[in-house]
Amino acid sequence: MVDGGVLIGFREVERRCKREEIMGEKLKRMLMRSDLLLVILTVGVSFLLYQYFAPQYDTSYTEEEQAPIVHADRVPSDSPESVDEVVPPSGTPVRFLMYNVHDYFVQKDPPRASYPRKYKSRAEREAVADNIASVRPQIIGLVEIGGSAALEDLAARLARRGLNYPHGFVLERWGENRALAILSMYPITRNQSIADLRLVGRTDKRMLRGLLDVTITTPDHRPFRIVGVHLKSRVSDDPVSAEEQRCREARTLADHVRRAMQKHPAIPVLVYGDWNAGPTESSLAVLTRGSRRAESLRRLAPLDSRGETWTIYYRTNNVYSTFDQIYVNHVLSKRMGMKADMGIVEDRDPSRRSSDHRAVWCDLR
Repeated sequence: MVDGGVLIGFREVERRCKREEIMGEKLKRMLMRSDLLLVILTVGVSFLLYQYFAPQYDTSYTEEEQAPIVHADRVPSDSPESVDEVVPPSGTPVRFLMYNVHDYFVQKDPPRASYPRKYKSRAEREAVADNIASVRPQIIGLVEIGGSAALEDLAARLARRGLNYPHGFVLERWGENRALAILSMYPITRNQSIADLRLVGRTDKRMLRGLLDVTITTPDHRPFRIVGVHLKSRVSDDPVSAEEQRCREARTLADHVRRAMQKHPAIPVLVYGDWNAGPTESSLAVLTRGSRRAESLRRLAPLDSRGETWTIYYRTNNVYSTFDQIYVNHVLSKRMGMKADMGIVEDRDPSRRSSDHRAVWCDLR
């Protein structure tokens, strides 16, 4: 039989234990809240410090981050065309840059050919973006871009440098991993590109990379027709066959451009490309030759800061060549004048590998 005083004592101890248990739980929850507040405070302070000390653009983002979407302007080829009689006169200069970015492949682009691809490193892609940003063009004509994902990757890097290109188009062709593309600050109002273009005089062969043909219209309603090509490489087991392919591709292009100029004689036309041929080679004579002035093209001759004209250097043979060239029709040539602003982009840091080609630019009017 338990004494009443002892029973009361047991109950008092029990109540104290319960109170202590409740107080312990409260203290534990308070500590947990304190830890959470400390974590939140630490993250907040870290974010503010990053925002304050971060550089103007950050090159350390991972490949998994979502790049800005480049709008592939799928303008139908039968869309309304500009009326030649109302094409506005020359105006504020529009800077155009062409660049063979040398196998700008990224993993997100599926392969279109069986030959192996070597993905361009982040450092190389940053160097490409730096070279482009150094001259701040409004329109960029690209050669050897991998595909849509590669174009978005480049656009993202340029955006981090304050250059935004909301309009773009990639001409992809099955059987060829290297593509032609356009990035533009202005809308693409017409697209007449042909991926599967039959060569002149050959029903069994096509242009290897197709023919890019878009019209870009500036805010003051000036249309510029931009045509891009990448002719057959000189690296071949059969140099004679490769030379014939290049000649036929150049003829096919020349016929296409002449028909365009005959149909719309007042529209400025620019043709850019990696021709895999120098200015004096016979395969390119077809571009500057025409029965009428209105049907011929003028080759621009930009120089670098040392007065040199080369755009690609073959280290193995120690040979400098001018394969990257821009041609303009008589309308655009007249607007630009004989002393038009143009140049060749020199690598800002030669120790960084950006491309085996140098970019070429000119100001359109």
